[in-house]
Amino acid sequence: MVTPKAVLVTGSGGGLAERKIRARDVWAARLCASRLDRRLGAGEPPENSAVLAVRAQWLVRPAACRGLAGTLQRVLALTDGQPRAITAVRVSRRHVRAAAPELQGLVDRLLAGGPVSACGVAQLRALLADGSGPVYHRRCPDDLAARLREVRAALDAFGPMPR
Repeated sequence: MVTPKAVLVTGSGGGLAERKIRARDVWAARLCASRLDRRLGAGEPPENSAVLAVRAQWLVRPAACRGLAGTLQRVLALTDGQPRAITAVRVSRRHVRAAAPELQGLVDRLLAGGPVSACGVAQLRALLADGSGPVYHRRCPDDLAARLREVRAALDAFGPMPR
């Protein structure tokens, strides 16, 4: 994984300032990835800290986006045909089938390249990791299609997030 040499962070005067990345920033971004992803997914600007900026840059790399697209494709594939007797992961076929157009739209967007926001990537990663959420849990009351539309909007949103 390539780490940037410098990131932009909020300076003491309120503007952005370039800051060199230190080894401890890289280690902290790796060790605290889940916590940092939650902060980014909630809309915290990456420039609030060097560690957050490093994590955000890792999340939006083209390789990371291709990996997420592959995961979404595998989720879609798990709903094709008959249920498999033995599978490591079971998805909510009903939820996933109902949200198939939104899932395919996200796959297409992630594979198309171009900039994506760390906030949207973090939200998508959280949705895919939530075993009690609508991707996996058939009794989850959340509307997966609506959640995916929110993720798509966040992926394409740049600038300050509404609080």
